[in-house]
Amino acid sequence: MAIPDSPAAMTRRRALLLAFATPAAAQSAAAAPPLVDWTPLPLFVGAPVLFKTTASSGSATWLDKKIEFRPDGDNSFSALAGVGLDRAPGRYPLVFDGQTIEVVVKAHFYPSSTIKVAPKFVQPPKEVQARIEEETAIKRAVFKSSPPERLWQGPFTAPANTRYTSSFGVRRVYNGSTQSTHHGLDYSAAMGTEIKAANSGRAAIVRDMYFEGGFIVIDHGESIFTLYMHLSEFLVKEGAAIEKRQPIAKSGSSGRATGPHLHFAVQWQGSYLEPSTLLGLWT
Repeated sequence: MAIPDSPAAMTRRRALLLAFATPAAAQSAAAAPPLVDWTPLPLFVGAPVLFKTTASSGSATWLDKKIEFRPDGDNSFSALAGVGLDRAPGRYPLVFDGQTIEVVVKAHFYPSSTIKVAPKFVQPPKEVQARIEEETAIKRAVFKSSPPERLWQGPFTAPANTRYTSSFGVRRVYNGSTQSTHHGLDYSAAMGTEIKAANSGRAAIVRDMYFEGGFIVIDHGESIFTLYMHLSEFLVKEGAAIEKRQPIAKSGSSGRATGPHLHFAVQWQGSYLEPSTLLGLWT
């Protein structure tokens, strides 16, 4: 006849089993893959960000804005978003699938430059103010009317096969007083260089504007836009469906430009983002 263990012996045995089990459980938990990962790492102020997960598709919240994880065709799901230049470094929650993931946003150095240009480039004459206001209203309406569906597919590509000469985020001082921030990349592009769409979408703006000159805005859906400025010739019409790498224009020096080049910019939900980082998110 077996003699039952005393309560004290049972307690000691249970403690011993837990002691052996706890490290294994902790190791298993540590080995579990994260629900969401992202690039770039580290994420920095002014950067676009590609969130990826293998969990599921669905809505998420990032910086108090709604984003959508959609299938990538490889059993994973992604959402493209960003961090505006006006965002302070810190830890920001990504809320997805009932979980909150803390994402660290680092500071980033953006240089300053001083430029001397003709007064017309920083002080538009009074007779064009009505035109500028009308064009501002057109841009504002377009940036608020992006469809919620994803029109882009896969990696974004460079709009010109040339190097860029002026970086995103540079704080410029014109003629010693007027200040602005450079919200795109300036590509070296001789007059008439072929410009291609960075991704698929819709040509939301194709027209000449005072500041931008020949100007194309491609709406990629999900409030993601690419902008192409100072163009000399349009190869697409406003409202047309656009394919990735499709020739859309030729470069020039129209608008507020001191010479031929392409100004290429990226906007997400009202924030301008660093274009060269966007082009490298899938590499």
